[in-house]
Amino acid sequence: MVVPRYAEGIVGGAETLVRGLATRAGGEGRAVEVATTCAVDHATWANVLPAGESEEDGVRVLRFPVGPRDPETYDRLHARLVEQGRLSYLEELEMMGAGVWSPALQQFIEERGGDYDLLVFAPYLFGTTFWGIQAWPDRSALIPCLHDEPDAHMRCLRRPFEAARGCLFNSAAEERLARRLFRVRGGGVVGVGFDPPAGPAPAGFAASRGLGRYLLYAGRLEGAKRVDVLVEHVARFAAARAPDLKLALMGRGSYTVPRRHAGHVVHLGYLDEQAKRAAYAEAVALVNPSELESLSLVLLEAWLEGTPALVAAGSDVMREHCERSGGGVAFAEYADFAAALASLLDDPDARSRMGAAGREYVLSEYGWPAVRERFAAVTDELAGPPPPPRRRRGG
Repeated sequence: MVVPRYAEGIVGGAETLVRGLATRAGGEGRAVEVATTCAVDHATWANVLPAGESEEDGVRVLRFPVGPRDPETYDRLHARLVEQGRLSYLEELEMMGAGVWSPALQQFIEERGGDYDLLVFAPYLFGTTFWGIQAWPDRSALIPCLHDEPDAHMRCLRRPFEAARGCLFNSAAEERLARRLFRVRGGGVVGVGFDPPAGPAPAGFAASRGLGRYLLYAGRLEGAKRVDVLVEHVARFAAARAPDLKLALMGRGSYTVPRRHAGHVVHLGYLDEQAKRAAYAEAVALVNPSELESLSLVLLEAWLEGTPALVAAGSDVMREHCERSGGGVAFAEYADFAAALASLLDDPDARSRMGAAGREYVLSEYGWPAVRERFAAVTDELAGPPPPPRRRRGG
């Protein structure tokens, strides 16, 4: 498995997913190794960890230094991509070449890739994946962690997506998106697994932080995650209907709460695992306004603690999770958000039923037994004899 960062405590959906699969989905004749960089911080990409081989949680890990980057060029071209919706093909390649990559890791893949039955790369928008897949495409698979964003529509991505043996998807909605954009050769939904909680979450979280009723956001504090939209919605609702209601932000990032809304927001920062469980368990609801999700780990974590969810209707992934489980409600506009939140506040029994339904869904669909079975089936398929290449239609 090839991933840009790999270390205990790294916050990131793709990194968490790969670490879970590497440590929990092997066995039964499947030995899993990890190749990664020496970086930990996704902002600086500084080489912090030593290069070389180590063993972590029973997994052999090979680390290689991040190579020279050109973040100014990458940021300039990426801003144009977001603003205009597309770049020229040469500009796409220039942007990918200016991003995160490791020449030493690439050399290892080129020289040693034939030693492995399958090379699994994650996520899609990194040089370690983009260039790595092209070394051994018929031995490669992709965990894309794909969102419907301008990056996903770049023409240069046809090569890794369509040359690889196939994909390990996080959800059915992500698979539909990928197959709409690319001629994916094989694969299927795998996701990442969860264990049942080890007893109830610790009590007293809200009281220890001077909180009463609160909604919880968990994740990166960035505009791309629509945290600004959530803050506006909560402040508006609290002013009109529930002045005691707070929004608790769990995570880190560049977003700054406007001064006019500061009284409605509490920053929790980074929490350890037990405190995080407690924060989920005592919240009125988890609210995830992001439309860029391929699975939403925080949604599944909240459901494990029996907490219902309000999610962005613009995310097919989360909306379908809620429809299938009965554990949450999707909102598009403020009116939807306000109506769903009012219903949760007014009916504690309904809130409990929704949370319990979400918990049952996670344990049945994303419990480790189910995920290991899917991982085995998909990787066995992709590591088999190469399927004949599909003929491209048109130019």
